[in-house]
Amino acid sequence: MKRTLIAIALTLSSASVFANSFQHETNLNYGWGKIFDADIDAYNLSHQFYLSPVSTNNNMPLAEAGFLSRSSSLLFAYDYAKEDLGILGKESYSNWSVGGEYRDTSHNFYASLLWTEFNNSSDRMVESSLGYYLDPSWLVKLDIEHLRPDGDGSVTQYGVSTKKLMTLGNGDFMSVDASYMDIAKSSFGRFGVGADYYFGRNVSLGLAYDWVTKGVFDADADAFTVRGSWYVMPNLALKAGVTFDSLDTGDDLYQIGASYRF
Repeated sequence: MKRTLIAIALTLSSASVFANSFQHETNLNYGWGKIFDADIDAYNLSHQFYLSPVSTNNNMPLAEAGFLSRSSSLLFAYDYAKEDLGILGKESYSNWSVGGEYRDTSHNFYASLLWTEFNNSSDRMVESSLGYYLDPSWLVKLDIEHLRPDGDGSVTQYGVSTKKLMTLGNGDFMSVDASYMDIAKSSFGRFGVGADYYFGRNVSLGLAYDWVTKGVFDADADAFTVRGSWYVMPNLALKAGVTFDSLDTGDDLYQIGASYRF
């Protein structure tokens, strides 16, 4: 058994050194915090399959390989959360999602669809986007959210978002993103801005600010996130983040995770 484990470890290590492309990416995340005076633990497992190999044989950040590749992909995700209500007992929630992204190097158009079903409920959420690459590292999108809350009809919300990856003169990189979503049946809108600084290809540190408001700068609720990632090997990344004053709960939430490509 010991020799088998050593052989597996050496195989994985060797693969990470010589692999210049991947088609699969699996993510596992764990989040925790206190929501409305209840302790919550949340787990997320997702797998993305790229229809054509994604190359990492360049000098760009490893975390942005999928974004830059223009390779279409399919996605499956499962979320599970358990809530400890103290003397009131415990509750659990789960949902699953399927979807994909369409893009190709032969044109600049982009499209995505993500369908989420909530277990033990009639809740449903469908997210879709249509976009265009203004250049190989700059994507602009029209976003649509269709929500069907349990027993409360359905609503459709519209927004816009963008992402740009910039190459800096010192060999580092910076990714910036921004989004806006009009909240249906209200006069509020949801805004978001963020930036990730890449120290070379492997390490990043990012900040994000999200807020809900009737105007632009007078926030009714807001949240501030610090996040980071580290590719310890070309195909293995460790991630962590903390959100202060979550938009939905007003509480602090923490997250750690890992990503593996093959």
